[in-house]
Amino acid sequence: MKIVPLNAATLPVYCRELGSLLLDSIESGASVGYQPGTSREDAESAFYRLRGALDKGEQLMWIARDERGLLGSVRLELCNESDGLNRAVPKCLLVHRQARRQGIGKQLIAAMEKAAITHHRGLLCLDIQASTPAEAFYRAQGYRCLGELPDYICSPDGYYHPAVIYYKRLFAVNQFMQRIAS
Repeated sequence: MKIVPLNAATLPVYCRELGSLLLDSIESGASVGYQPGTSREDAESAFYRLRGALDKGEQLMWIARDERGLLGSVRLELCNESDGLNRAVPKCLLVHRQARRQGIGKQLIAAMEKAAITHHRGLLCLDIQASTPAEAFYRAQGYRCLGELPDYICSPDGYYHPAVIYYKRLFAVNQFMQRIAS
């Protein structure tokens, strides 16, 4: 199994498989921001639309694949606001149902965190639906719970659930900036 970074040029090659991966996640009940009934065309175009952000360096993306095909993906959205150049948001970690619990998600997160450090993003922050397996996964990766937002995420059944905010500090940004200056 290999973790492969994608860019605006390579993304279209994988959009069909990425669309299938997204549909698999939706069908398994994962809270990924899409509802049941999402068409294959909509799932694929969700990834095609990322080309601009990848091209501008606003987002970074990785896939996990082996001889069977695409097994997982993750994105990192880099904050480009002048007061937030130290942070980024992990987005849409997906692992195919048949490939779960094999360390693929962990490897995707490790690649994403390594790139975050390379891009001087020491603070990662994300929201996930409360009381889902994703909470245990992120805690196991060293993410800390900040708190809960009520009625934040709509599940496939139309019910609104609380979201939990998790963060991970990869390095202390002020110490890092002092090293650059000296």
